[in-house]
Amino acid sequence: MRILHLSDDGLPDWRVEKSALTAKKAGHEVFFGGRLDNNAISTIFSEIHRINWTAGAMVGIPYYYHRVKRQIEKLVKELAPDIIHSHNIGSAKISHDLGLPAVFDDHEYFGMLSRVNAENIKLQNTQNLKSGFDRIKQNMKVSFISQQSISNWTNWEKELILSVPTITVSDQIANELREVADGKTKEIIVVPNFPLETEISFKEPQDHEHLSSVYAGGDSKHKQVTNRDISGLTNLFADNDIGNLTIIGWEHAESSEKYKATGFLPRDIMFSEMIQNSIGLIPWKKHWSHPFLNPNKAYEYAHAGLFVMLTSDLRSVVSTLEDNCLTFEDYDDLVSKLEYFRSNVDELYERRLKIFNYARKNLFWEKHEQKIMDAYKLI
Repeated sequence: MRILHLSDDGLPDWRVEKSALTAKKAGHEVFFGGRLDNNAISTIFSEIHRINWTAGAMVGIPYYYHRVKRQIEKLVKELAPDIIHSHNIGSAKISHDLGLPAVFDDHEYFGMLSRVNAENIKLQNTQNLKSGFDRIKQNMKVSFISQQSISNWTNWEKELILSVPTITVSDQIANELREVADGKTKEIIVVPNFPLETEISFKEPQDHEHLSSVYAGGDSKHKQVTNRDISGLTNLFADNDIGNLTIIGWEHAESSEKYKATGFLPRDIMFSEMIQNSIGLIPWKKHWSHPFLNPNKAYEYAHAGLFVMLTSDLRSVVSTLEDNCLTFEDYDDLVSKLEYFRSNVDELYERRLKIFNYARKNLFWEKHEQKIMDAYKLI
C-alpha cells in the first residue's frame, strides 16, 4: 500500500515521521508532501515533495487555497497513493474536497488553535513598534487572517470529523470533538504523542546531589505566547535558591549563573542533556486552552528519569501520568515546591524511579500505533 503524508508544515515533524514509521514497519511505502523550508532530509520516506503553503491558503482565502489544491491534486496523480494521511487542517480539508481516501490527524485541535492564534496576534499587535499607516495596515491584515482561521478552521474541523476517520492525541480532545459534532462523528481514535520505544532505552536514572530542572521548548523567548507563557521563568531561578535550570530549544545558546539555554538539539543529544537533571518542567502560566494540550515533552521527561512538574490546568497530562507528577498553581507555588525538593533529594529520587518505571511500561508509541493502521481500514 502507498501512503502519502500531507502536512501544512515541513520536516522534521516527529508526529508525522512516527506515523510514517508505523506504516513502513508494516510493509507499506510512505511519501511526504509539505513545506520544505528547512531543506528536509528523511530516510523514512521514499520521496519528499514540496507544497508551497502560504498563510492565505492555510486559512482558506480562495485564490491561495486553490493554488495549493492544484499542487496536491497534481502530486496525487503522480504518486497514486492508496491512502492520504492528512496532518493539519488545510491538508485534510483539501484531501476531503478532492474526494481522496484520507484520515485526518487532528493533533492540534484546530478550532481551539485558531482562537489561541488570534489571541497571540492581538497581543503582538499591541507590542508592535510600527506607527501610523504601516501599523494600521499590518494590523488589519493579520486580524483578517486570524478571523478567517477561526471561522474556517472551526467549520472545516466539524465537517471533517463528521466525514472521515480522525486521529487525535488525547481523550479530552476526542470528547470535545464528539460534543462539537453532537455525537455524530465518524470514528475518532486517540493515539497519544508518546516517544518511540526504540529511542528511549535509557538506564535507570542516577541520583543527583544537587537539584536541577530542565524545560524543553523554544516558547516565549522572543515574543510572548498566551498559552505557553514562561515569562519570568529564568528570573525565578536567578532570584531563588531552587537549583539550576536548563532550557532546551531556544534559538541561541546563552547562560548565566543559575540557568543555561542550549539552543536547538537533535533528539539523541536532547535526551542526553535531559538526563543530567532531576525535574522536567512544563511551566506555562494558566490558560483556558490547557485542558486540551498534551505536550510530548512530559513523556520524554518521564523516560529520561525526570520527575514531572507542571501547571495544574494541563489536565490531559496529569490524567496520563496519574500520580507520577506534581502540579503547581503559579510561580510562587512552583518556587515553594522546588525548595521542598532541594531539601528532600532522596524523596525526589524515589519519585524519579517511580515515573521512570511507569513510563517504560506505559508511555511509548508502539503501544498505540496499531490504531493508525485500524484507522486506515475505516476509509
